[in-house]
Amino acid sequence: MPDILRLRSVWTGLIASAIFVQTWCPAEAAGKTFDSYAAFAQSNVPQEILWKVLARDGKSKNYTQVFALDGGTVGIANFAVGGLASLYRLMDTQKYFGRSRDEMVDNYSSKCRPGKHKGNDTGWGCYSQKWWREGMVKFVHSNESRDIQNQAWLAQMRPTIELALQHGWTDSRSLAIATGIANSVGGGGFNDLAKKYGWRLEEVLSGYVGKNDHRKRRRDAINEAFPP
Repeated sequence: MPDILRLRSVWTGLIASAIFVQTWCPAEAAGKTFDSYAAFAQSNVPQEILWKVLARDGKSKNYTQVFALDGGTVGIANFAVGGLASLYRLMDTQKYFGRSRDEMVDNYSSKCRPGKHKGNDTGWGCYSQKWWREGMVKFVHSNESRDIQNQAWLAQMRPTIELALQHGWTDSRSLAIATGIANSVGGGGFNDLAKKYGWRLEEVLSGYVGKNDHRKRRRDAINEAFPP
């Protein structure tokens, strides 16, 4: 009889533990939490966002792409115009372009899309210049390219990440939403949306998506990689 009582006690304990796990796990659904930009940057979450959300596992973007849009668009985060400067600051520009970092930042980032030009470079941007295009293709296929692109994207996103953290967006899903939106509409665009919806996470995401098919795909990628 005592053995039966002991078995019942153990069984009751196991059931209680299972119930505890079931109630605890949903709190983990949003993923890791972070208390600083540094903690986020040192985790593997930025790389997961880049590959699973922005690139959609390679369906949308990849690390080796170089194409003509906006005078020259490059890599996993579609670095273009001013965003190219974040790449130049981390790469050996002399090696790939035969020019200094300062020259590349000053003359071949924002100036890649001069005046009112838009769309594909038809002779007015950086992409149409053979030395730039060939240098960038060489860079994106180099061994160092992936790490530099990851670091450059993080540097671009730092103001957005820090702003999101200040407003209590501290878990992986929140920061995936913040950076996913900012990569699409810019840091200012994200800030405007967040203010409009009172920094209510899911409302900000819905407000960003609207009826836009591309944005729906981004939302779906966020939900798959970082479930609510």
